Amino acid sequence: MVFEKYLPSHSHAHLIAYFWTLTSSENDAKGAQYRFVPDGYVDWVFHLGTPWQCDFPNEFSHSKTGRFHVFGQIKRYVNLALPKDGLDIFGVKFHPWIANEIWKTDMHYLTDSCIDLIDLELPEMKTLQEKVYLAKGIQHRMALIENYLSAHLNYKGETSLKCILSSIHPNDKRDYSEQLGIGTRRLEQRFKKEVGIPHKLFLRTQRINKIIGDLCKENPESLTQLALKHSYYDQSHFIRDFKQFTGVNPSQFLKSINPNGDILNLRVG
Repeated sequence: MVFEKYLPSHSHAHLIAYFWTLTSSENDAKGAQYRFVPDGYVDWVFHLGTPWQCDFPNEFSHSKTGRFHVFGQIKRYVNLALPKDGLDIFGVKFHPWIANEIWKTDMHYLTDSCIDLIDLELPEMKTLQEKVYLAKGIQHRMALIENYLSAHLNYKGETSLKCILSSIHPNDKRDYSEQLGIGTRRLEQRFKKEVGIPHKLFLRTQRINKIIGDLCKENPESLTQLALKHSYYDQSHFIRDFKQFTGVNPSQFLKSINPNGDILNLRVG
């Protein structure tokens, strides 16, 4: 399994976190099952070979994995079965607050699901996805995506959820909506529409991913130190939260983590 990241041009960095590719061989696929762990981002996925099979909590979504699809937010881990002939994927990882801006769709419809953008009846989407699919090499595919996003280069996002979240102080004991001066209902409505999940779940997702980053360091801190560092009441609360998102405890995670990338975080079978 080989995972690689590619940074967008500077002009597009406020829209795209990074481009990525993922390839695997027949040997990787033999009896293997991998797992997505929620990271709070939105991925646009192009299968250049046989698509993977997603095991979403919502069974209606299982059959929706096609050659092209967008992953919305996931509330917990999602298992994936690799095709027998391996994977060949090109992907675009968007910042969480950008997909709604670009596609003008309520993101909660994509939560725990994926969708082909053709289903949103976006202009020229079928033609664009076919061009990306047929493109010769990663640089050509990146250029096609960036050209498609050129209409959004002036997006400043002063009122975006990114700016709103940046003003939250984790050590402030007040409720988030009270800190921000926004009604709780209004805050939830914005998160549901623009990100796809409640703000508290989104912040928990971010916290777990910061912990995963710390665990993957060469000399990780102890679980007790990590729990305190990331404002958990105690170690048992931390482990319970970690297991809810990943399906395993931190020790099992370290044994199972995919060393070649962070798209398929875990090998679970």
